[in-house]
Amino acid sequence: MRSTYLRLTSALDEHPRPDLTGNTLRALMFNTLYADAAFPQLAVFLRAANTGAPAPPVPSPPPGFANQVAVQTATACNDVAWPGPAHDYAGDVARDRAAHPLTAGMPANIRPCAFWPYRPAEPATRITSHGPPNVLMVQNRRDPATPLAGALRLRAALGHRARMVVVDSGGHDAYLQNGNPCGDATVTAFLTDGTRPNHPIVTCGATE
Repeated sequence: MRSTYLRLTSALDEHPRPDLTGNTLRALMFNTLYADAAFPQLAVFLRAANTGAPAPPVPSPPPGFANQVAVQTATACNDVAWPGPAHDYAGDVARDRAAHPLTAGMPANIRPCAFWPYRPAEPATRITSHGPPNVLMVQNRRDPATPLAGALRLRAALGHRARMVVVDSGGHDAYLQNGNPCGDATVTAFLTDGTRPNHPIVTCGATE
């Protein structure tokens, strides 16, 4: 699958089509990974790229998506200090493209934060095990946006304060999104009466 994807995006970079380009296919792949239910939609575009068949129109963002992006941008730009517009973003893109061909430099490109007029009012919060033991984390095993490895490090840093539920699923949204009764029940119990698992990490399989 990886080799086919790289072949198709490279071919579309060299010979872009009116209905499909390499970067369009990359963006579709990136967005699709946020929910396993979108895989069939991606398959249609991959098949069109592979066979030369016409591609369907690119899906429109859902209602309210602009508001979501605006909030995410403001949160990220206010969280830490970002390099300004004079930073070597072109160099970053070239290096990232070589190191990570799946996204071909997209994550390293310039963002609105380069022009953000504000700076963080306080230093970043240091995560420690000092504090009340009232944290429950829920994490998909194959999350493309916030990987499991990072969640495990965060839970370890929180120590006795945190329990974590690992749901055997892909996609980014975990609670009430994957039809996993084990994961959903564990999170619901915490939200309704504060009950947390007895063990630091609980794994909910795909069929539980």
